[in-house]
Amino acid sequence: MWILLVEDEKQLASSLKRGLEEEGHVLEVSHDGEKAELQGLVNDYDLVILDWRLPHRNGKQILERWRSKERNFPVLMLTALEDLDHKVSGLDAGADDYMGKPFSFEELLARIRALGRRSSEIHNDDAVRVGPIELDSRRHWVKICNVERSLRPKEFILLELLLSEPETVFSKTQLAERVWGSAYHVTDNTIEATISTLRQKLAKSFQECEKEFMIDYLQVIETIRGAGYRLNSELIKEIEE
Repeated sequence: MWILLVEDEKQLASSLKRGLEEEGHVLEVSHDGEKAELQGLVNDYDLVILDWRLPHRNGKQILERWRSKERNFPVLMLTALEDLDHKVSGLDAGADDYMGKPFSFEELLARIRALGRRSSEIHNDDAVRVGPIELDSRRHWVKICNVERSLRPKEFILLELLLSEPETVFSKTQLAERVWGSAYHVTDNTIEATISTLRQKLAKSFQECEKEFMIDYLQVIETIRGAGYRLNSELIKEIEE
């Protein structure tokens, strides 16, 4: 899932980011209330983990702003405050779940899974299909020609992004932000290597389909010179026909 983590305790945020990325999620992190509010207004996250106490704007104010603008992604609110009034206030503002600090990472994962199911219902995109490629983000599988295929976490997220927006050309910066969660901590070589291995796995999978095609399978992911990459949906549909 594409998750926004809003937490001003930088050590905690770093630990959660590392752990959630190891579980296959894409994390964006914000330590500031005003910045987080803007991020939530312009991006359709699968889930937001929102701390109550933040610089410049608290979690309740941010959440009220999002809900007033019909930003309906699930929100899990975090707080060290034990006061019942704050819990009720947060839920009334539109939070979908609530966790008090400290909490166990396993409990956090369980709550994320539960809210992830709601996110899938909101977006109605449990499974996306283009030609013979079908991907289910909630169950975390991808099938090509009805055969389940194995992908590494970043390859899976990259393919999910390309399938969900097949006409979009993504720059390397956009891929870094959407797949790795940051444009500053991933190199061009890493992005290119991931695209290359995903291309090769898709090509091999198409070659194993029942039919023979006179198609350059490596062009399933197109390089748009000077712009970025996109899914060649027309070529993929040819394979299915």
